[in-house]
Amino acid sequence: METAPPFLDVNSLLEASEPRPRIPFTQFLIGGFILAVVLSLFIDRSAQGGQGEQLLQTMIGFGLMGFVTWIMVMGYLSARRLRAEQAAVGAVDELVQLRRWPEAGIMLQNMLSRPARSAVARAQSLLYLAMVLARYHRFEDSVKVHDYILEEIPLDDMTDHAVRLGRAMSLLREDNLLDADRAIAELRRTSRGVESAGLALVEIYRDVKTGHPAEAVEMFEKRQEVIRRQLGHRAADAWALVARAYDFLSRPADAQSAFENATILQPLGELLRRYPEIGPLTEKYKPAPAPAEVA
Repeated sequence: METAPPFLDVNSLLEASEPRPRIPFTQFLIGGFILAVVLSLFIDRSAQGGQGEQLLQTMIGFGLMGFVTWIMVMGYLSARRLRAEQAAVGAVDELVQLRRWPEAGIMLQNMLSRPARSAVARAQSLLYLAMVLARYHRFEDSVKVHDYILEEIPLDDMTDHAVRLGRAMSLLREDNLLDADRAIAELRRTSRGVESAGLALVEIYRDVKTGHPAEAVEMFEKRQEVIRRQLGHRAADAWALVARAYDFLSRPADAQSAFENATILQPLGELLRRYPEIGPLTEKYKPAPAPAEVA
């Protein structure tokens, strides 16, 4: 007896979401028109009875009208399904932004369990799938999705860089430090690597994990403005990691200040979920006080 695949099973979703070849409606239309012309010429030459000839021509006319109507209806339905798929991708994006991970996972399961109508929508869905998998600490599966995207889907430079950043972060969370270091080296060679706040964050995290706090602090201080400008409220990640680096270096005042900056921008629970390495900070330093309307 066959069993259903587990929730967000990567292999089955990658296979099931492969787009099917599109029906060549235009070719069918041209072929039908040519066929109608050929049959009309054949009837003109071979038919002798006027009534029989008229009946055949009427049948051909109705058949051609039905064929054209069928193509129009199928084209309309195809366009409507494509719009629905694009709307679903937009809904997943909103759920991810709101951190409503269970709902995002369910939508992705439904979307990727059937052939995609658009290669672009499928690529976007797979990117969100990698994010959801990482959220549930399924880092090996997240890396697998990132690898598939990089190998099978053409990407522009910006998207390629973002995918490689996500892959490197998942490798670090998986404690696959050798492959993570190789991924970081590849990112450094890209044209966007020089001014990439995401790459700076990945390198800071790598240095904190591997016990090189001085290098983490140096990277943060050198890239602080880029991190602030590009990451916005996600700069909290860098502040939290550099707080841990300051703590390693026995700089408690700097660690306290960085920890407060991090917890002003992001809830402490979310930071701990992303970076378990900062857990010891909660025993030594105070987070930023909650706003009066939340406290």
